[in-house]
Amino acid sequence: MEKILEVIDLRVYYDLPQGSVKAIDGVDLDVVKGEILGIAGESGSGKSTLALTVSGLLRPPAKVVSGKVLFNGVDILKLKNDELRSIRGSKIGMIFQDPNTYLNPIYTVGFQVGEVFEAHRGGSLRKYLDEVVKLFKAVKIADPERRVNAYPHQMSGGMKQRVLISMAIAGEPELIVADEPTSALDVTVQAEIVELLNEIRDRMNTSVIFITHDLALLLEISNRVAIMYAGKLVEVGKSSEMLKDPLHPYTKALLSSLRYERKKKLASIKGSIPSLINPPSGCRFHMRCPYALPKCSQVEPKLVDVNGRKVACFLVGDGYGGSDKSH
Repeated sequence: MEKILEVIDLRVYYDLPQGSVKAIDGVDLDVVKGEILGIAGESGSGKSTLALTVSGLLRPPAKVVSGKVLFNGVDILKLKNDELRSIRGSKIGMIFQDPNTYLNPIYTVGFQVGEVFEAHRGGSLRKYLDEVVKLFKAVKIADPERRVNAYPHQMSGGMKQRVLISMAIAGEPELIVADEPTSALDVTVQAEIVELLNEIRDRMNTSVIFITHDLALLLEISNRVAIMYAGKLVEVGKSSEMLKDPLHPYTKALLSSLRYERKKKLASIKGSIPSLINPPSGCRFHMRCPYALPKCSQVEPKLVDVNGRKVACFLVGDGYGGSDKSH
């Protein structure tokens, strides 16, 4: 399978007065052409920083300390601003979390989507009005001929998110990075947006990185899932396999918090993500892990292949991985 994106030993730190926050600390990941790769984890795990880095949108105080981000074999971390601008929108599209933040209230939504065409093709915005209408139809915005003249405040949250999606696909990109695209929407609209992204992927053969803290939603939409914890990847594998048989204790805990059985309390994960200025030694999850061994607090586990899945955990080889029956 053709890899459209490869992230190799990526480290991204935020330089703050209190110290360097190790938001991403040695991540290796790839995206295959035409797949939807889901990335999940608690707030502070590094998901959004990864999205910004892959999209070439990282800004100070964040800095790339080391690593590569290869898009079709080209390291985008080495590109100049002009080169990055030529890729963003045309090759890599970005769907942001909150449309109210990323849509300018003083311009019509049609004008703002048309700017994508203007930036990459030149000419006047009027020239692209028909194409914006076609995009609005493609993302199922009702009455698109009228909506192109609407301002953001005149549209619902779901419609504004569709406008952001139309921006992301305007240049027919090879990769779409969707950072929490449904978090501000109700369940019904979430389902519609997920269905829309699937349709776009099928129609355009576009790869999608779908980032969210909602593991249930992620397992529904993604072909593969990568679980992040405290700036590290702890498990990567097919969605169906991970749902049926999670291997890493953190993945197990996330899934247990989704499953509710009568007469049982809803499971939770004790504690919180450790400080990424001074992260703990060994496995970063060991202080919250119910299966931790002495070794886990001393030696950092590597992400290794386990029957086609990648897992960073000493416990898998000691019989604690696999199905919950082994516990």
